[in-house]
Amino acid sequence: MISTSDEAPAQQGGRAKRARLAAADEHVLYTGMYLPEAPGAIPVGLLTLGRRGVTEYGGFEYGRLYRARDSAIALNPAFMPTGMATFNFPQRRLRDGGALNLTFKDCLPDAWGELVLRYENNWKPLSAEEMLLKTNENRVGALVFSPTHAMPSASPSTKRVRLEDLAEAARCLAFEMEVPKALKRLLVQGGTLGGARPKASLVRDHALWIAKFPAKGDEVDVQVLEACTLRLAGLCDIRVAQFKREPLQQINALLVRRFDRPGMVKDGHRIHYLSAAAFTDSPYESNKGSYVGLASQLRVHGSMVSRDLPELFRRLVFNVLIDNTDDHVKNHGVLHSGRNLYELSPAFDMVPQLSNLGYMGMAIAAGSETPHLDAVLGVAGHFGLSRAAATTTIKRIREVVAGWKTVFVAEGADDLLLRRVEHCFKEQEKIVTR
Repeated sequence: MISTSDEAPAQQGGRAKRARLAAADEHVLYTGMYLPEAPGAIPVGLLTLGRRGVTEYGGFEYGRLYRARDSAIALNPAFMPTGMATFNFPQRRLRDGGALNLTFKDCLPDAWGELVLRYENNWKPLSAEEMLLKTNENRVGALVFSPTHAMPSASPSTKRVRLEDLAEAARCLAFEMEVPKALKRLLVQGGTLGGARPKASLVRDHALWIAKFPAKGDEVDVQVLEACTLRLAGLCDIRVAQFKREPLQQINALLVRRFDRPGMVKDGHRIHYLSAAAFTDSPYESNKGSYVGLASQLRVHGSMVSRDLPELFRRLVFNVLIDNTDDHVKNHGVLHSGRNLYELSPAFDMVPQLSNLGYMGMAIAAGSETPHLDAVLGVAGHFGLSRAAATTTIKRIREVVAGWKTVFVAEGADDLLLRRVEHCFKEQEKIVTR
């Protein structure tokens, strides 16, 4: 690993080391973070990634001056504390996901973002370090990356764009059509975002939002379905991000306010974010993550434990009842709230899957992946709830979900969507109580 500090490395030694690294197919990225009191990103440390054949290795080292800051935020309070300087990542084959630590994997785009970046790159695949460098502007959270000690200026463009143009650019790419030249630049704004569905960042009312659009193969209007579900979740005392549905000519778009970018875009304020995967050290491709595991980490590193644990239980009950099998470890997250403590982020990507497959995307507890209310009730103590209080919570959320149709009709659901949801919820009720 390379030693670093907030100041530039020693010239001669730095050049020699970089030459050796280049010869070994090893790459070093300077990592920066937007701290609450700083107007721009400041250097935090060095991320190293290298390859030996099909195997990847790497590590991270905090800068000495960064660690000395009173306001220093650990990249991950449990697994990358500032009390340690150096972290070596276990070597892994590229086909198995590579060596990149989960904290840094949170910074990579998912399927849609990768598709956008490959399109920009003439369909050539990009390495992890290339994607990290290309996605500073709209990435979730407060981290940025640079090939040099100088931190990038990564403020999103405040230029107003038409939502219709964003939707058309996303549609063309999603449906494997040629993107009109005038719209190609708009795709860049979706190249940093998670998930597999078409989306893009845009500025509305001087704030940063995510716009979600239809995907190839959609059988129902998923944007309306998500808006309805978020509305229903709010009635269950679940905090959700600000959202609004916007009808376009032939489709609906769903706009969701970025909760990691509070305030006005021009202020440049960012909040450090960790997915539940990184926060609990639960790899995306494993079944290690669980609601109980997330609750346990919040007990240790949470700033709003008395608020967040009961709410996490309500989210669990809600997801069980609505057949949300996409509630995996990347669809839960936490936001830094000061003093290296975290709070549960607003709920997002809550959508009934309409398939009634009888499993959970994130287990209730280790080894408990069947969506059954008895299993949910059995873990209530992990969320600070008595059995009686948990029973009352479950009863209330079941009553709210039972009245789903009024909410869905008010939010613009068509007859097809209403029929699909009605069938899904009836089947799910059998699954969770049998």
